[in-house]
Amino acid sequence: MPDDGTQPDAPVSPLTAARSFVENLGKPTHILVAISGGSDSTGLLLALCQVQAETGRERLQLSAVTVDHALRAESAYEAERVAKLCAELSVPHMIRRWEGAKPASGISEASRLARYRLVAEVFRQTRADFVVTGHTLGDQRETVAMRAARNGGSEAVGLSGMADAVLYEGQCWVMRPFLRCERQAIRGYVLSRAQTWLDDPSNENVRYERVRVRNSLSRSPSPIDFELSLKRQVLARKTAAFLADRAQILHAALARIANEDVDPDRPEFRHGLAALIATLGGRAFFPAAGSMERVLEFLREGDAGRMTVGRVLLDRRRDALYLLREQRNLPQLLVGSQKTAVWDDRFAVKNGSPVSVLVKAGSAGDAARLVGPFATAPSSVLKQAVAGLPQIAAAQVGVPLPPDAVSIAPRLAPFDLFLPRFDLELANAIAALFGRPAYPQPPV
Repeated sequence: MPDDGTQPDAPVSPLTAARSFVENLGKPTHILVAISGGSDSTGLLLALCQVQAETGRERLQLSAVTVDHALRAESAYEAERVAKLCAELSVPHMIRRWEGAKPASGISEASRLARYRLVAEVFRQTRADFVVTGHTLGDQRETVAMRAARNGGSEAVGLSGMADAVLYEGQCWVMRPFLRCERQAIRGYVLSRAQTWLDDPSNENVRYERVRVRNSLSRSPSPIDFELSLKRQVLARKTAAFLADRAQILHAALARIANEDVDPDRPEFRHGLAALIATLGGRAFFPAAGSMERVLEFLREGDAGRMTVGRVLLDRRRDALYLLREQRNLPQLLVGSQKTAVWDDRFAVKNGSPVSVLVKAGSAGDAARLVGPFATAPSSVLKQAVAGLPQIAAAQVGVPLPPDAVSIAPRLAPFDLFLPRFDLELANAIAALFGRPAYPQPPV
C-alpha cells in the first residue's frame, strides 16, 4: 500500500506524488533530476521545485541533467531550452551529449544504455544522493503490455512492470516518483505553472514497439494488476531464503543443490534455479519461459543426466544437482596495464600491474584446489568447473607479474547493471553466496 493513504491503483496528482516522495526521504537530500524537456520530466522538475520552496533548500537540493542523444538536428537546441528553464528555476543543470556513431539497429535500447551511462556520470560528479526520472502510469501500462506480449522470464515476473526504484551499476539508485501519475494530469500541472514542454517526434514513430503499444492502449486501455509487484517481492524474498539455506557456491563457478531440495513444483526453487543459471552463465536476463520449462521437465524425470541452458551445464547426480559454465566459447581477453575489463560476462578483472595481462580459461588439472563443501563432488564436475574459471598470465612470455597486482571479482550479470527494488533481497542472497558485498539499500 502507498504511504499517502490512497489505494495502490488510484492515480495521484503530480504535486501530491512529489510531496509524498520528499516527505518519505527523512533527511536532507540532493536529488539529480533527469529531464529531457518532455512533459513528464518537466512536470517532475517543476513539482520538486515547488516542494523545495515549501520545505527549504537546506532540506532539498536539486540538480538537473539533460542527455542530448544527437539523433536529430534539433536536439542540441532543445537541450539548451531545458538549460534555460533550469536557470529560471535556479537549478544547476548539465548537458551530456551521446557522442560517436549510432547503431543501425536497436537504437532504442542503445539510447537507453547511453542515457543511463551519461546520467550516472553526472550523478557521480554532482555527488547527488540519487536520480529521479519522470516515468508515469502510462509508461507502466505500456511496459506491462510489452512484457505480456513477449511472455518471457521465470514466473512471469516481468508482468509486475517497472519498479519504483532501480539500482544502476551497483551504485546509482534511480527513483520514479511519478509512476502513479497520469500524463494528462502532469501536462495540466505544467500548464498551470505557465510552462510548456518539448514533444519528441520519435514518440509518434510507429517503428518503435512502445509507440505501437501506446497507440493500441489508447484505443483499449488495460488495467494494471498492482498486486503483481507485491507478489514478485514475496517470491524474491522466499527465493532468497531458499538459496541461502539450500544452495552452495564454490569459487563463483560451481553450484550445488542437494537432490532432496530439487523440487520443480516449488516456486522459490524454480525462481532460484533461473537466477543461478543466469548468474553462472553470465546472462543479464533469466532464461526464457520455454527454456525453463525444458529444464523443469528434465528435473521432474528424477534420473541422473545432463543438459545445457543459457551457457550453463546442469548435471544431475545421485547426491545433487550441479550447475556450472559449459565448456564452450570460453574467451581469451587482453587487459592493458591499469585497465579493467570483464571476462566471459562473469568476472571483473582489474589489472594494477605495469604490464598487459592475458585472461583465459583455467585448466582442469587445477581441480585439487576446489575443496571444502565440494570435496565429495564428482571429480569430473570439479574439473569442468575449474576449467570455467579465469586464469591470469602476463601477455608477454617470461615477464613476471607482481603479486596481487591483478584482482578478479565475480560479476552478477542479472543484477550488476540494472537491479529493480523487487529483486534486491534475492540479489543480496546471491551476492553472499558468490562472496560479494551486499548491494546498497534504496534511499526511500
